[in-house]
Amino acid sequence: MSIKQLIINPGSTSTKLAVYEDKEEILQKTIVHQAEELAACGGLYEQLPLRLQEIRAFLAETGMEPRDFDNIMCRGGMVWGIGTGGYRVGDELADTLADEEYTSPHASALGGLLGKRLADEAGVNAYIYDAVTAASLPDIAKVTGFPELVRKSSCHVLNMHAMGEQYAADQGVDYGSQKLIIAHMGGGISFCAIDQGQIIDSIGDDDGPFSPERAGFTQILPIIKMCYSGKYSYDEMKAKVRGNGGLKAYLHTSDAREIERMIASGNKKAELLYRAQAYQIAKGIGELSIVHKGNCDAIILTGGLAYSKMLTEMVKIYVAFIAPIHVYPGEHEMEALAAGGLRIMTGQEQAKEFRLEDVAAAGVL
Repeated sequence: MSIKQLIINPGSTSTKLAVYEDKEEILQKTIVHQAEELAACGGLYEQLPLRLQEIRAFLAETGMEPRDFDNIMCRGGMVWGIGTGGYRVGDELADTLADEEYTSPHASALGGLLGKRLADEAGVNAYIYDAVTAASLPDIAKVTGFPELVRKSSCHVLNMHAMGEQYAADQGVDYGSQKLIIAHMGGGISFCAIDQGQIIDSIGDDDGPFSPERAGFTQILPIIKMCYSGKYSYDEMKAKVRGNGGLKAYLHTSDAREIERMIASGNKKAELLYRAQAYQIAKGIGELSIVHKGNCDAIILTGGLAYSKMLTEMVKIYVAFIAPIHVYPGEHEMEALAAGGLRIMTGQEQAKEFRLEDVAAAGVL
């Protein structure tokens, strides 16, 4: 019999849904949430009833119920210290996803919480897979200049692993034998260094290059001065970093297609900013090449911005000397979630059980 999965992928202003039977997507829908209705909910976790109602409406429209599914696969939240692969969403993981002491509030955290409610009702399991913070960083990569702070990994793990595996399949090589650098280029830009199929270092979307919507990393002292200037609230500064930073702050748009039209019409400011973004992306790739000591099998460019030939060609000019470059445009998160769920359901992969004490014992929290 075929394995039927419900896929749930929450974003900041949307909830992406899909239904898979084995490897085939049979239904998909993106529910767009208006800013006003999300604001009316209050905080992030108060959005759960609204999003759950929308998911139920989707199922009702298609004549399905939660009990029709063999499992529910969900995008993972930012729980620090977990590994890659699948985790069953039990009570302890669900509690941690909703606890700001152990996670950063992020829309992805809603995936496991939504999935668990539906799965409990149906008598099946919900899983998260390749969460944003999943990695295997060695101790040397965790050290910061602040004794109070431990460096933690955060990147677009789900799509990165999927594209790394796709590259390996296309090249006819074992994914576990490859040393890769992967750049996910979207509204936020992040990087990872992969060795033996594991993320051993990364650059997150707020500690690397600026992007269409993120400010990226810059000198710390001027930022501290802005924070204490009295001109900006905490929420306003947060928006400057994530959501209203980067290209959007300069050009009032984060749409790369529109920016390329500006460049084509002779807008020199837009041209400089786009070139600077490519330059900083290349610097991120160069930084992670050190992790592999220069012994890198391939560089992979992925994410929505990888559709831009203009941008990818500018990046290639800087980094072609490091390793061969392969471009895999788009975000393939839904397919990656479905594929991970299928591996779990067919016994090819064993889902992990989350225990907060194990994460704390590892010295990550």
